[in-house]
Amino acid sequence: NDELCQKHGPLTGVVLHASAAYDEAIRPSVIRYFHFESPLAVEAVVAGSPAARAGVLPDDSILAIDGAPLGHDETRDEALASIDARGANHSITLTLARAEQKQAITIIPARGCLAHAETVVNDNLNAATDGSIIQVDAGLINLIGGDDQALAAIVAHELAHVVLDHPQRLTAAHVDRGLFKGFGRSARLFKQTENEADRLSVTLMANAGYDPKAAVRYWLTYGPRLNDHGGLGSTHLSWRDRARLIGEEAARVARDSARPIVPDWINSRDQPLK
Repeated sequence: NDELCQKHGPLTGVVLHASAAYDEAIRPSVIRYFHFESPLAVEAVVAGSPAARAGVLPDDSILAIDGAPLGHDETRDEALASIDARGANHSITLTLARAEQKQAITIIPARGCLAHAETVVNDNLNAATDGSIIQVDAGLINLIGGDDQALAAIVAHELAHVVLDHPQRLTAAHVDRGLFKGFGRSARLFKQTENEADRLSVTLMANAGYDPKAAVRYWLTYGPRLNDHGGLGSTHLSWRDRARLIGEEAARVARDSARPIVPDWINSRDQPLK
């Protein structure tokens, strides 16, 4: 879906974490368990990713990015911003510590949509994005279990908000994100963006090789368990209406043999929300 995005960044396949992000009471144990040799380390490496091909391993500690040493209190978000700032078409060299041995590994990243995804450890059943980071609650992931197609539907909806620049456009439209979010003009604009994200999510799934009808099955299966059921004060359609809207879009996508599919209507993202 790189072709649909307006903002691009380097996809390395490195999942980072910082020792300072852990509670002080368990931090010494965390440092030992994950073999932190610096404040920032590799928590995981996506299989088949540029980082995996370059030889980066979980529990590698990061000492420098492109020769720039990390600060002693470097956060994960600061490191991600530093990597993103390199741009989508440049190599990235990580200076690593592995079992007290120092080495430099150069990654040739793929170009992709400039967005990061993470799980929020709680029991809630929500997903959201601020336009930069996609967050999916652990409760929602536990609800769907090992259903990869359902997870794709969840992430595709949030990625659609990023592709359509919804968070920034809603802010520019001065919508109310407080008590009156679900009423009047703010509710209308929020519902408009949610419907657009539902529609585009089907295209994003198809482009990525998933079954676009899986998003319909997701709502029919899990919709009754989720928090937002439509009605007064809601920023979404009911789960039944969402399944219907997504099903109509999936039928259109199924007739389109082009890959990637780039719907003409996404050009509306260049217009203010009214």
